[in-house]
Amino acid sequence: MRAIGVKVALVTLVNNNKYHKAFYWVKGRYLSASDITLIQAAMFKDYYHFFRQNHQFLMFGLLTAFFGNYGQSFFIAWFGDSFLSSFNLTNAEYGTVYSSATLVSGFLILWAGALIDKISLKKFTYGVSGGLAIACLLLYLSEDLWQLVLALFLLRFCGQGLMFHIAFTSMARYFENNRGKAIGVVAFGMPLGEAILPALAVTLISTLGWRETWLVLGVFLLVVFWPIMNFLLNRSQDRLSLYDETVSAQPNETKAQWSRNDVIKDYRFWVLIPVVVAPAFIVTGIFIHQGILLSTKGWSEQWFALCFTIYAFSHLKSSLIIGSMVDKYSGQAMILYYLLPMLLGIVCLALPFSQSYWALAFMFLTGLTIGAAGPVVGSMWVEIYGNKNIGAIRSMVTSIMVVSTAISPILFGWLFDSDHSYQQVMNYLIGYIVVAILLMKIFVLNTRKSTEA
Repeated sequence: MRAIGVKVALVTLVNNNKYHKAFYWVKGRYLSASDITLIQAAMFKDYYHFFRQNHQFLMFGLLTAFFGNYGQSFFIAWFGDSFLSSFNLTNAEYGTVYSSATLVSGFLILWAGALIDKISLKKFTYGVSGGLAIACLLLYLSEDLWQLVLALFLLRFCGQGLMFHIAFTSMARYFENNRGKAIGVVAFGMPLGEAILPALAVTLISTLGWRETWLVLGVFLLVVFWPIMNFLLNRSQDRLSLYDETVSAQPNETKAQWSRNDVIKDYRFWVLIPVVVAPAFIVTGIFIHQGILLSTKGWSEQWFALCFTIYAFSHLKSSLIIGSMVDKYSGQAMILYYLLPMLLGIVCLALPFSQSYWALAFMFLTGLTIGAAGPVVGSMWVEIYGNKNIGAIRSMVTSIMVVSTAISPILFGWLFDSDHSYQQVMNYLIGYIVVAILLMKIFVLNTRKSTEA
């Protein structure tokens, strides 16, 4: 009878779009598959209504994130052999070029990312996506090494850095009550790219050639993304204008609106940074040196490539589920837990087992953390520091994150070259995550609770 009563309550709550309360009805008891199905159905129904009401602006953010994947390591890696042979580079030379381009882009994002607070969203997006298109066209025309270096810089700067900065900053700024869901929807652009772009690159390279592939990608940005972006932003003017009117009508906000200089002086920011950059730092280091992982575990490249499907799936589902939970509990409340799946995933790699299902476990668990990072971290900065200067604040965070992704391949490579075993390196990462979480718990979350009390 109790199970029937719980399910009746769940059905009622589903019909009323109050699925969050369903968790309290079943708290302390085992959730059956049908219970979970009901809860998920309610969540996706809520997302459906939210998307219908805001689909133009959400699609703008999603497409911006999708095309930002042009500058992600997982996509550029498919052209690595072509770069090596076409420009007569050794692996070490190519690694130096790539890391240098990433480092420079990371430092410049600190300045360029803040412009989103001062320039209209449409103009800023035109400029950034135009720079990304120039990178693609430059690779098509490149004959000398300096052209490759400049193109890689623009890919990392405009793609990995600023396109994602636009997507997440705009969602964090222009949504208040449903910020977590908005970021969760936009974050879908990354796993969508992970699922589509590698196969597209392999197909185009084999049929057209690597240079012509970049020409197609650049033209696609100008011919497809630009008009769609312009249309979507024009149809979203009510939302953009509402924010501007709200800011003008409330010059003396009751909520703190921190400047970037104020944030730099706040010790909590620096305690949070190791937790915030951990996913990108760790995933970049592991994936760039995945050859060592595969040789250590005896896994085939084909199998590990297949595991990326699981990674993209868990990434997507996590971003949607956690995005909804952030709206209920806040990013500050969930920051303590979002690294735990990745921590368990790294434990899977640290264990002295080589069965193929451990790769699946690692990719699934890591995808959960990567998916949660967008809504949790993106919402947290606005909750703590306000949204007036969120572009400048996020650009600082993005800059630090990009620099960390330039450092991690070098650091991981140095550790492996220094005869540290793969298991030892994974143990170092486990220690890093545990210490970062404990420091955050002690110096940030406890402080916030005492202040609120």
